[in-house]
Amino acid sequence: MKKRFALFALFTAVALSAVSAEAVTRLKLGNKMIATHPESVALQQAADNIKARTNGEVEIQCYFGEVLGDAKKQVENMIRGVQHFYADGYGYYDMYAPLLRAPAVPYMFRDNEHYRKFLLSDMEKEVEEPMLKKAGLRVVNTKRNWLRGPFRVICSRKPIRSIDDLKGLKLRMNSNPTSVRAWEQLGCAVTVIPYTETYLALKQGTVDAVTCPVVDAYLFKFCEVAPYLTITYEYPQQVAVVMNDRAFQKLTKEQQEILLDEINKAGDYVTDQALNKSGEIIEKMKKEYGVELIETDLAPWRAKMEPFIEELENKDYIPKGYAARVRAIQ
Repeated sequence: MKKRFALFALFTAVALSAVSAEAVTRLKLGNKMIATHPESVALQQAADNIKARTNGEVEIQCYFGEVLGDAKKQVENMIRGVQHFYADGYGYYDMYAPLLRAPAVPYMFRDNEHYRKFLLSDMEKEVEEPMLKKAGLRVVNTKRNWLRGPFRVICSRKPIRSIDDLKGLKLRMNSNPTSVRAWEQLGCAVTVIPYTETYLALKQGTVDAVTCPVVDAYLFKFCEVAPYLTITYEYPQQVAVVMNDRAFQKLTKEQQEILLDEINKAGDYVTDQALNKSGEIIEKMKKEYGVELIETDLAPWRAKMEPFIEELENKDYIPKGYAARVRAIQ
């Protein structure tokens, strides 16, 4: 009798364990930043909090530093549903939402606040609807509060003190075609290289420079081999935490609300780090690597973008009048 009871108890425990395991929704999240980067730290905190608040029913596994592939690969993974989140810039989705080409054009926006107002405007809805309909992807940082930077620089092996120094500069760039064309317009010889391979490319002289948020120059040690940082402010940058919509819809309403809440809280953390830690990081770069922070007249840079923007509109690469609409946002 005792033996039969023990077998019954064991069978029951195994059955309950199986049911429990099936009740857990496991999701994969990837990015390109190293694990110690504030963006990765925030994503891991969000994943931990989501698991706790859903009583373990939603488990997000984080893969940092392009472990799941470069940006293009991870976006493809999301569309296929083998990966459920990707956290990076908005520009990687312009093949599904062409209006996203505009924010990748340098000097389209005045500052961070102007860009955030754009992301919260009706114009942004025009951007995201095609993403959802064509690719089945949705942006889940609904507060649009993932500031990256807080400003951008060119991290270079030799000083860049004017627009003339961009002529023929071997510049690393991401695969966004708008960014590539824009920097070619400014005079650079652009090479597309994954972000995680940039340090080695700089060290070996494959490229002479990289554009990046100022804090990344330190966190990825670009400044160790390229100690000149020219402030560019070419565009404000935010992270889009994007999710496969089918995976989102499979969550309960309560789980969806928890996920959105925690992702937005993580965005507050990232923005706070970007705004409050950048000065400290710049001082570390100066002390540890002898970095020179260069400020130059950006008026010629902006002026050179104007005919480029006009060309993009004339070729219907971005809609005619779209730049004017963006700049009219107050």
